[in-house]
Amino acid sequence: MVRCYRLGHAYGDGMVKSETFFCRLIAIDTLIAFDGIITSAADFQLKLVSLIEQFNKAMLAENHEQTECETLCQILCCYFDQRLTHSDRGDLLSWQRYSLKHYFYGYGENSDNISLIAQVESVLQSSNEVIFSYAWKLLMLLQQTEGETESIVALRTAHRARYYSRLHTNGSRVPVQPAPLAASQGDADSPQLMMLIIGPFARKWFAQYDLSSGDNGRVVWIVAEHVQILVDRLAHIKNKHPYVAMQAFFPLLADGCETSSVMIEQIAAWQYALTMTQLSETVPCILGLYTRLSQQRFSHDPDQAIWNGRVATTISEHLSLEMHLVNLICELDACDKGNDFYALQRYSLGSTLVAWLAEQRIMRALQNLFDSTPLQLIGVMLADHGLGFTRHGAWSQWLAEKYTIVPGLSASITLPPLPDIPLPLLTEPRPKINLALVAPPPSGKRHCPYLAASLALVVSFTAGIHYYLEWKTGGLNATSHPIALPLIGLEQENPPARSLFFTTKTVPLFEKGSSALVAGSENALEEVVKTIKQEPLQIYLIIGHADNTGSPELNKTLSVERAKNMRRWLSEKSGLPLSHFIVEGAGNSRPIASNDTQEGRSLNRRVEIIPLPIQDNQGNKRETL
Repeated sequence: MVRCYRLGHAYGDGMVKSETFFCRLIAIDTLIAFDGIITSAADFQLKLVSLIEQFNKAMLAENHEQTECETLCQILCCYFDQRLTHSDRGDLLSWQRYSLKHYFYGYGENSDNISLIAQVESVLQSSNEVIFSYAWKLLMLLQQTEGETESIVALRTAHRARYYSRLHTNGSRVPVQPAPLAASQGDADSPQLMMLIIGPFARKWFAQYDLSSGDNGRVVWIVAEHVQILVDRLAHIKNKHPYVAMQAFFPLLADGCETSSVMIEQIAAWQYALTMTQLSETVPCILGLYTRLSQQRFSHDPDQAIWNGRVATTISEHLSLEMHLVNLICELDACDKGNDFYALQRYSLGSTLVAWLAEQRIMRALQNLFDSTPLQLIGVMLADHGLGFTRHGAWSQWLAEKYTIVPGLSASITLPPLPDIPLPLLTEPRPKINLALVAPPPSGKRHCPYLAASLALVVSFTAGIHYYLEWKTGGLNATSHPIALPLIGLEQENPPARSLFFTTKTVPLFEKGSSALVAGSENALEEVVKTIKQEPLQIYLIIGHADNTGSPELNKTLSVERAKNMRRWLSEKSGLPLSHFIVEGAGNSRPIASNDTQEGRSLNRRVEIIPLPIQDNQGNKRETL
């Protein structure tokens, strides 16, 4: 079988027809596993009947043997009957009245004498690879109703090698290739890629990532919720740091808008704003799709996403959005090696998600955005995340209308995570970045208050790393100067005295799990405000910390919030703009005391305030404080 993908009015028309309908059936089963709500049992039955009939007709049109096609359809009917009758919702639905087996086959003995496992076993013997593939996937589904019985385990053991071999013998299956690694690009502790988070969901869902870092400080994330902010930041980074690569990340939350039409309007608004704004050059852009696709979650970090997709490391790989999505679905298919039930769920529901994008013309709106603006699509990444849907929006409404089932909602809202982005390849050596802080723009000229912050962040990583290494090796005695703000030098020759504001033992600031300042802590910070006011042009790095209570991801977010709260408080008390304070969250990665005791955890819930060196317009460092 050679599968040819062509996206038309509805995604999947160019796939093997039978597989299109089979994927929809497994997608419905996946939604049932998500505690999906069936709005009407009678309508739901009609949807299943229609899909099974279309599946059967498509198989016959593909010249598959009629008896095997009939057996597969009978297995599907029996499986869904068991799934819906024996589940917690069975009494509510009274599914016996809507039994698919009775609808198709009546009450004859033919449908009752042969067990479901035996029927699957008979089809697994087929010499037809397509029929065998469907039978294998049905065997995987049966684990949900039958459990890990000896019969199922024996069948999986006997036929897994054949199913796995399809990756090598079937030309339409493309094994997943890892993204190429970036070439060596200089200092490991120096930012090498600026990722600008853009689009209609940037501000509401990704504000917590503004001025955060990844990949050991080599990737800096900056939120640009408006087109003008994007333009200003691109111009600023290009002017001051021409050797730092820049890319955009356009997140799309499937249920982020109430309806598909609203989502299209917001995409079109970004397209219009970008076409009316002059960008100096093409900006490589990654599209990120977010929704729940499987039941797979990691016990140590349930909020972690399972990512699929590939990003080009050079902008020479220019593909349409359609082809990027085709490659993505092929990758999801290739990930199913016969022993991963969750990969089967992701492939089926992922292909249904792409069908929604095509049918609702969201794909066309996105393609128009990339065709008519300087944003050049270099990859699509799919995030399978969350313990349920956060709301019933555009994607959920389409599922309800299409299949009469509404996905279950999560008990809590999970903020969408960011992917790991490969560093772009360079064609020539990258010189060392000049970490110079430039003076603010002259008054009277329009400028973005975050420009200085985004540039100062480059310095903050180097300064923070230098400080941390000095401290860990004993070069700093933080506890002997609990409230002091001298300069941390970046040069090795004749460095000034090093110290920092270090809230431990003397100033407890935060309660467990909280980012709000505790009562009474502000009095101890007044001396800090007086010192800050003496240097109105000084830039400060604020590093938030947490103890090890909770997941690493939660602690990371909490430490960032603590740093941001400290930034807001210092800005209000000192009168300095927020752009003079750069925030960074270290999570629980840098404890100063044992987390085994309550006192030690209290010490680890802290912030550090580090003054960064100032340079004049000629690049000469001047002494501060």
